[in-house]
Amino acid sequence: MTLSLVHLDVALAIEPPAPDVLGSADSEPSFRVSAKRLACASSEVDRETGAEGFTDPVMQRLSDALAATKAMHHPHSAILVDALRLAILTRKASRRTVAGQGQPESAEGDHEGRVCRAVRSLQKWRLKRVMQYVDDNLAAKVTLEHLAAVAGLSRMHFAAQFRAAVGIRPHEYLLKRRIERAQELLQQADVSLVDIALTVGFQTQAHFTTVFKRFAGDTPYQWRSAYLAQFLPLPPVGARPS
Repeated sequence: MTLSLVHLDVALAIEPPAPDVLGSADSEPSFRVSAKRLACASSEVDRETGAEGFTDPVMQRLSDALAATKAMHHPHSAILVDALRLAILTRKASRRTVAGQGQPESAEGDHEGRVCRAVRSLQKWRLKRVMQYVDDNLAAKVTLEHLAAVAGLSRMHFAAQFRAAVGIRPHEYLLKRRIERAQELLQQADVSLVDIALTVGFQTQAHFTTVFKRFAGDTPYQWRSAYLAQFLPLPPVGARPS
C-alpha cells in the first residue's frame, strides 16, 4: 500500500517482508517502508484512500472523515488529512497482520470497543502465595494493592487473572475466608461475638453479622446456637418436660 502525506511532502510505500525473511509465528510482525518526495512519487500514490467497499466499520468511518476533510477549505486541513491517512495506514497494517497470523477478521470489525482476548488464569504459584497471605492476615486490613503486590502483578491484571482462576473477585474471596475462619471460632462457646468479629478483620459486630448472614444464611448467634445444640445431652427416656 502507498500513502501520501501532503503536508510533509512525503510518499510512503509499505510492503510486507519477503517470504524468505519472515520470522517465526511468535515474532513481531514487520513491514518494509520506503519514502519518496511527493514530486518524485508515482501517480499511483495514495491509492489506498480511494473508494472501496470497506467491511470494517472503523475503516469506513476513517474513509468518510478523510473525504470530508479533503473537501474542507481550512488552513490546517492538510495536517488533518495526513493524520487520517496515518490512521488508515495503521488500521490496515494491523488488520493484515492479524489475517497473516491465521486469525479471521470479523465482518463487523470484531465488535469494536469490546474485549476479545480471553483472560488467562492466575498462575498456581502466584495463587498459592496470595491465598497464604490472605489466611495469614485475616485480622489485618487487606487491600487489592496488597494482594497484587504479593502476586507480583498490577492491580488490573491481578484482579482479572484471580477471578479467572477462582471464579470470584479477590474481595469476595477475602470475605469468604473471613467467614470460614469465623465459623471455626464460633464452635468455641467461650469466645464472644465481638472478639470473633475483630479477629477475622471486621471493625464492628454489626458489619460482621451482615456479611456472615450473606454467606452462611444465619446470624453468627443463630449459627453458633445450631452448632452447639448438636452436642447437648439428650433428655432421659420418659422424662417429663419441666
